[in-house]
Amino acid sequence: MPIVTLSGTNSQGQSVSTTVSSNEAAFVAGVFSREVVLSDFNLANLAVEDELVALKNGTVAFVLPGVQLLIFPIGLIITSVWLVIGVAFYSWGTFCRYNYRDSHRRRMLREEKGNLARI
Repeated sequence: MPIVTLSGTNSQGQSVSTTVSSNEAAFVAGVFSREVVLSDFNLANLAVEDELVALKNGTVAFVLPGVQLLIFPIGLIITSVWLVIGVAFYSWGTFCRYNYRDSHRRRMLREEKGNLARI
């Protein structure tokens, strides 16, 4: 495909130029007139139009987005592992605080009794 460069002067008299992409150029005569080069946006629009036509014909079933896991959920697995680790550490800390509180209460009760006889 050829590279087309446009040049001219603006209202201040400065020279300006730009290159026209082959995706945007249309050739009406010559060797390149038979080729159709579409930009990515135009290709996506054509694909959407094809899907809409297929939906209207009934050849393709409508799929509600977001109700199926179409890829393996790596992020969900990693987040779940971190959640389990976090809950385990939090539970362990709570368990240790509970045991320390009970042992502290027993020590305080023992200290309050002083030298009283034990049975």
